[in-house]
Amino acid sequence: MRTIKQAEDHDIVWTLEAIGKIINRDKRAVEYLINRYPNFPVKKAVGGYVASRKALLAFLLEKEDA
Repeated sequence: MRTIKQAEDHDIVWTLEAIGKIINRDKRAVEYLINRYPNFPVKKAVGGYVASRKALLAFLLEKEDA
């Protein structure tokens, strides 16, 4: 069985720490964003959270423009 590894060239990001690194936030700030914004592009997965790097950046840029 092959496993997908998190790497810079992949769009998928696992764990709150890695998601926070992408958006320059700590783990608690990412948890706050997940709870505050129902459309925040992070999904609960088995064993943690998963997100799309592109969707995270697009969401934050959209919030910044608003």
